[in-house]
Amino acid sequence: MPPRTKSRVGWKIILVILAGIALHLLSTRLPHPIQKHYGDVFHAAIVVLVGGAVAYLVEHWLNRVATERLGPRRATSFRFLSRLLLYLALALALLAAFGVGLSSVVFGSAFITVILGLAGQNFFGNLIAGIGLVLFHPFDVGDHISFVTWQYGLLMPSFPHEQMKPTYSGVVTDINLAYTTLQTADGTPMMVPNGAMIQASIENRKRAEHVPFRFRFDLDLVLDPSRLISALETRFQSLPAHIQVQLADVGATTFSVVLTGRTREPNIDAFKHQVLAILIPLVQELKMSEPDASAESH
Repeated sequence: MPPRTKSRVGWKIILVILAGIALHLLSTRLPHPIQKHYGDVFHAAIVVLVGGAVAYLVEHWLNRVATERLGPRRATSFRFLSRLLLYLALALALLAAFGVGLSSVVFGSAFITVILGLAGQNFFGNLIAGIGLVLFHPFDVGDHISFVTWQYGLLMPSFPHEQMKPTYSGVVTDINLAYTTLQTADGTPMMVPNGAMIQASIENRKRAEHVPFRFRFDLDLVLDPSRLISALETRFQSLPAHIQVQLADVGATTFSVVLTGRTREPNIDAFKHQVLAILIPLVQELKMSEPDASAESH
């Protein structure tokens, strides 16, 4: 990080602390009845404002350092742990503002009971799950993943009549204390609770050399399957994958073709677009070249 950036962060932190001291001095000049009844509230508000601002500045400074000097995996862990420690320090400072000592919090008779009770709640469950994601690294920031989880089910499609995994996909952009953020294919951020991610089945496409695919299409029965398969195999040679073309089923007016293989393209939807851009014009050409068969079918 450039020295100028460091000095800016340092001066901002100093200004925030000075502002907090000024607010504290102002609170001591309040009338005695107000200080007696609301003094702790004012002190707590100052701690939240000043501590939150300092935590924000320190976190962003540490994140820049981690991004520049550490690898993706270590940077993810570093960001998560720095957030955890900063917010823990802020929580302890807030308790101190209300006159609650650290020893009372840690060694209180009800401490274990309170922690166990809070751990069952959603927030603390997500926090513990986030620690698990950082420790075991099923994915890192920058990885393109797809995940399946029972909390977010999708309806089964009526076409092309095959089962599909109800996956959600995107590039991991952040793992914070409660949520994992993905950037989906359309650019929309998707925030998933860590508790759902720790239970999900995850496909990490960045760690796979090739991504498997299976596409099924129903085509008009008037087409000649042998001509179609031969033409597809020829034209698919321009794509960055070896595609196997097979007949899958036949109906009253259609037959089904299945395309299988592996590709280096992590975005399967983008690769399917390339396949369709070849398949659709070819089908139209073949149908135009078989007018007699098309007329007989009607």
